[in-house]
Amino acid sequence: MLTVKNRRYILAILICMIAAGAHASRSDTIFSYYRKGEHVTHGCIYADARKEVCMDMVADLISQFRGNPDQLFGWAFKGLGRQEGDGNEKNEVLIQLNQALYDPSTQIGTLVMDIIVPGLTTFDDVNIESRVTQKDLNDTVSEVSVDIFYSNSLLKKAYGTFFVTQSSEGGTYLSIDIHIRFGWFFNLFITQRRYRNIVEWRTDGFLKNLRDDAERRERAIINEKTKNSL
Repeated sequence: MLTVKNRRYILAILICMIAAGAHASRSDTIFSYYRKGEHVTHGCIYADARKEVCMDMVADLISQFRGNPDQLFGWAFKGLGRQEGDGNEKNEVLIQLNQALYDPSTQIGTLVMDIIVPGLTTFDDVNIESRVTQKDLNDTVSEVSVDIFYSNSLLKKAYGTFFVTQSSEGGTYLSIDIHIRFGWFFNLFITQRRYRNIVEWRTDGFLKNLRDDAERRERAIINEKTKNSL
C-alpha cells in the first residue's frame, strides 16, 4: 500500500513529467484545487543547474529560514510581498514578520508575525511553529518537508513538501506540494479565487526565484572554472 508521502512523491514526479513534455519551451506547471476543506497546490519548474548546485541552494534556504528569514526576501521571496496598485487582489492577506526563533534541540522554528487583512482586521503576534526536515529518497531525488504545528481560527493544518529531482538532461526539476486547511475565519474568507491570487501566485513566484538562483549559482561556477583554466 502506498503511504501518503509516497503518493506525494509519485504525484510530484508525474507533474514534472508533464512539464518535461513541454520542455522545448522550458514550461513550468502549477495548479491548485480545493477538496474536503483543504486547499492543495502542486508546482514544478525546470532549473538549468545540476542537482548538487540546487541542493547547496536548498541548504541556504533552510539555514536562513531557521536563523534569519528576513534574508529570504532578498532572493527566495523576492518580489512576493505587498504588490503595487490600490485594490490589488494579491494584497488581500499580508504577513508582517516580527521575529524568528529556532530551537536546535527540537528542530522546531517559530515565526512571530502579524497577519493583516487590509480594511478588515489584523491578527497581532501570531506564533507559527514548524519543523523542516531533509532526506534523500534515492540517488536522483531529495525531499524537504515542512510541517506546521498550529491550530486555531486561522489555520488548522498545513504542510509542504519540496522535491529536488535530477533530470536526465543534466538540469534539475524543482517541485512543490502544499496542503493548507484553514480555520473557520479564513475558511470563510479565502475563496478559491483568493487562494490562487494570494497563495498559488506566490508559490509560483517562489519556484521561479529558486530556479533563477540555482541557475545563477551554476553560471558562477562555470565562469570560475573558465577563468581558472585560462
